[in-house]
Amino acid sequence: MYAILNVMAHDTTLEERIDEIVADWGLDVPKRKMFGGLGYFINRNMAFGIKTDELIAKADEATCEKLLKEDGVGYFTFGNKSMKSWLQIEPEALDEDNLLRYLEISRDYTLTLPPKK
Repeated sequence: MYAILNVMAHDTTLEERIDEIVADWGLDVPKRKMFGGLGYFINRNMAFGIKTDELIAKADEATCEKLLKEDGVGYFTFGNKSMKSWLQIEPEALDEDNLLRYLEISRDYTLTLPPKK
């Protein structure tokens, strides 16, 4: 049973790194448990999150297509479904510069969406 719980948990070190970046934005970015991981929200739209030790990032279709060419970046899949506007980024691709860049891309895209009620 421990192994199952361990697989479902999200990477708290990645969470701390994200929290440090988000704290400098001057935006309300609440987080909550989602899909066995953690989701971060801007204007009630999920902007990015953590699934196990990987970053889940939202972007427009053209940006997703460009980012998919980078090492460690693929479509986010949940169950058997790939989500076209969501990327899943492996930990090896999340150095300090890349993590900031992916989070900013997701933030900027999410800010273009109408707030959810």
